[in-house]
Amino acid sequence: MKVISFHLKGKMAHFRKFYSNSSALSYFIPPRTTVCGMIAGLMGIERDEYYEDFSLDKCKIAIASCRPIKKTMQKMNYLKVESPTKDLNGSQEYHSQTPMELVIPQNIRNSYVDYKIWIYHTEKNIMDEIEKIFLGKQIDYYTSLGTSIALGSAFNLGWIDGIEILEGKEINEIGEEIFSSAIPLEKVQEIKVDKMLEGRYRILKEEIPLEFNLEREITPNGLKDVLVNINSDSIPACVNSFVKLENEENIVWLE
Repeated sequence: MKVISFHLKGKMAHFRKFYSNSSALSYFIPPRTTVCGMIAGLMGIERDEYYEDFSLDKCKIAIASCRPIKKTMQKMNYLKVESPTKDLNGSQEYHSQTPMELVIPQNIRNSYVDYKIWIYHTEKNIMDEIEKIFLGKQIDYYTSLGTSIALGSAFNLGWIDGIEILEGKEINEIGEEIFSSAIPLEKVQEIKVDKMLEGRYRILKEEIPLEFNLEREITPNGLKDVLVNINSDSIPACVNSFVKLENEENIVWLE
């Protein structure tokens, strides 16, 4: 299979947890649903029109954090917008102050957030369109038929680089490897962390959304526990299925 990989980078990120209300909590990594929306936006597909084409059956995605990250909480002043004609300019007196959780690099002064994303689509025409958009990238920008790149929230602007097109082989048997990507917990047989190297790993479990239906409701298989190493290192594990890429990386699809 042909797999497209790229790096999604920015100074900070916010991937709002779907159950957040008064406090805007964030996932450590972009959920699969966010990545699907981002790719669809680059292709110029309107919101709510891409869910079927990017379903779990048709589109395979893997995600990794490539630099050490942490979270911080900041208070944000939101506008109370009741009328689009007069309230969007900030002239009204009432502001709603809301705590927002941001994902930032361990050293925000000289580093940035860096996620690596792998994608494969079963439909050749969509895969070719994604490849065409990414191969149109020049030195410091990329081609988009729709939205610009943001790491969750619109004000967390980011950029794409490190684009690769790789051949991969699906391994549908139990294998013990070093995995570059986050791993769905249900695929893990055992974590193989050497006690002498425990300091290298900060492996956390997060429950992240993977798929919405046309009503923007999470599907029966669209919410999974995922293991993420936020220290940017790989995860040594024994899993029941994975993909081996030609550059010797091992990844696990979020499915």
